Amino acid sequence: MVEFLVATMLATSVLFVAITMLGKFNDVRNKTLMGSRYAAWERSVWLAAGTNSPAGESRSDRDWFAAYGSGALQLAKSDREIQREFMQRTVAVNGTPIQNTDRDADRLPASVQAMWADYSGRPLLGAAQDVALITGAAQGPATTLDQYTAGTYGSVLTATGGSYAAMLDLPTRNLQSATLSIAIAKDSDTLKRLWNDFDGLTFVDTNVLLTNTWLPEGSANGLALFTRAAPAANADLIAPSLYQGLRHYAPEIDTLEMGRIQHEVLPKDRLSQ
Repeated sequence: MVEFLVATMLATSVLFVAITMLGKFNDVRNKTLMGSRYAAWERSVWLAAGTNSPAGESRSDRDWFAAYGSGALQLAKSDREIQREFMQRTVAVNGTPIQNTDRDADRLPASVQAMWADYSGRPLLGAAQDVALITGAAQGPATTLDQYTAGTYGSVLTATGGSYAAMLDLPTRNLQSATLSIAIAKDSDTLKRLWNDFDGLTFVDTNVLLTNTWLPEGSANGLALFTRAAPAANADLIAPSLYQGLRHYAPEIDTLEMGRIQHEVLPKDRLSQ
């Protein structure tokens, strides 16, 4: 009975230690997942540090804004800055305030998550360099979209004998991806005594977002963008001289806009219901 109790105590103590450490590892894994999601989302609102797409690739968001944007949204954030923000906002203890200077902090927070320590109290995450982040942009699933946005796709004859060519130039490399890795417990003597040849764990997670960055500057710019793609909205299909002679019989004919695209207007009685 004594031998059985001693053996059971040794076995269960190791089991309890392992369960606790697995809980710590699972928390790091969840934070890695959160970090990859955070980085992918940041890429949907912050342009990458690169200025142009590689040769032969589709137009990126940054290329498009440089050509057509107002400049207000041509703000870039590097992978390193996003990685620093993740450390300060996720690795730090719960309740740490978010600051706009987080992207400049190149070291780990002064106090990290309480679970991120081994039994001796040594932090599992040793240095800021153990957190690595890589983001990128790729062509979306609709690979044929680029051939329609690269140039004109149709034209109509105008009343004056000319033509209007329609085009819809959109950024097509809008599949934003982020890969985050966190290496922990590389120098934990406590864990090395529990598991022979233990040299740490690395958690890696990749998150991908298909973003719609075509209308980030408001409805007015969006209307102008898509109006260029509608030939009838930009060309006089009937010469005004052909119908303005009827002004005497129908004065409202001056307001006639053939082929124009207008906003949908709800009757006032519907709005008052």
